[in-house]
Amino acid sequence: MDEKTLVSKLAAAQTVDEVVTIAKEAGKELSYEEADELFGHINQTKCEAAELSGDTIEKIAKRVFGI
Repeated sequence: MDEKTLVSKLAAAQTVDEVVTIAKEAGKELSYEEADELFGHINQTKCEAAELSGDTIEKIAKRVFGI
């Protein structure tokens, strides 16, 4: 899965289960706890403070998925 598609899917995720499914599609197995943590980080990037500090879903995807 390319970076743009992965970031788009992660941004649209509404549940931890969706994050687990997206990770599997991207070739990475995440435990429920890891997916929960990732989901929390994704949600944090959606607030103004995260945007101002430069925290983005793209950066998270690169760190977690190595893309």
